[in-house]
Amino acid sequence: MHYQPKVELATGKICGFEALLRWQHPERGLVPPAEFIPVLEETGLIVPAGEWVMRTACAQIKAWREAGLPSSPIAVNLSARQFQQKDLEDSICRVLRESAVAPPLLQFELTESLLMADPEAAARTLLGLKELGVRLSVDDFGTGYSSLAYLKRFAVNELKIDRVFIRDIVADPDDAAITLAIINLAHSLDLEVVAEGVETEAQVNFLRSHGCDQMQGYYFAAPRSADDCTRALREDQRLSPPSAKDRDKAPSVLLVSGNEHELVMISRALGPAGYRMLAANSEESAFDALSKHGFDIVICDQRLPTMSGADFLAAVRKLHPEVIRILISAKLDTGALADAVNAARIHKFVSKDWDAKRLRSEVRAAYLRRRRSAG
Repeated sequence: MHYQPKVELATGKICGFEALLRWQHPERGLVPPAEFIPVLEETGLIVPAGEWVMRTACAQIKAWREAGLPSSPIAVNLSARQFQQKDLEDSICRVLRESAVAPPLLQFELTESLLMADPEAAARTLLGLKELGVRLSVDDFGTGYSSLAYLKRFAVNELKIDRVFIRDIVADPDDAAITLAIINLAHSLDLEVVAEGVETEAQVNFLRSHGCDQMQGYYFAAPRSADDCTRALREDQRLSPPSAKDRDKAPSVLLVSGNEHELVMISRALGPAGYRMLAANSEESAFDALSKHGFDIVICDQRLPTMSGADFLAAVRKLHPEVIRILISAKLDTGALADAVNAARIHKFVSKDWDAKRLRSEVRAAYLRRRRSAG
């Protein structure tokens, strides 16, 4: 088994791996998967081989946990024969229970063509798998028999953009348009999106600037052994940060809160995404900053020293209508939220139970929506 790292584009950190089966033949050397996987499918050996892959992946997740390394999900490809198994859910439950691995750390990748062979049955199976707590991904999205009507019914977490579109995204307008369409579609359905086959810095910059969540490809790492992956996690190997030129083009954000701890937490959450940030701990200092600097985004706590965050953002709307306004609150009743939307025209409301990844995603989505509408 080899593993190829997946990287979060906003932070550059390894966020998971894809498990890839390899055959080291004693005479022929490394046999390409395209040669032996079809044979496993035809003979039915893909089912026991698939269970072995699941068990090996879970054993690796457990080994990393016991070594004190970050919890890294591993994605396993499900074949058509495996997906049609009547006892698939029982098999997965058994592997998870015996390995003592949390279900969200095991991910399954399924191709579009597999899902669309029998969409009704696929939707039922996916729902059952989702209820187990495992994560689900549609692989090679855009190359099969895409059906938006069924996509909204499939209980998946992620879309993977096929490498055929990524290869020429910086030179071919059609590939760029398809890639952007998939990113926007995924985010509109609250799905994460992963670009496969990323091999150049230009591709990374394109994907980063258009809000793609993750990347996978030789630009960061080829499929590698478990030992090499362990070393990468231990050394905290990361994708190179954006260049100085890209950082200069990054959106500027004003953080407003009377709570210093809140300002620090939001700043830490958004920092890895490369935003240029300034914090203000009062309405007065915030208005002063807005008058001196041009900001793309204002993120405001609902609880401020002398007024509500909604009232502050309503004033910002009048003074700086082009600024994206995001309100964070621990509790906001429906009436107060409606008032905030009407008076401040807030672009996004984020509840106080946010985590760093979700906050980055919400801010990025609001910024990209505004940029598209303005462009």
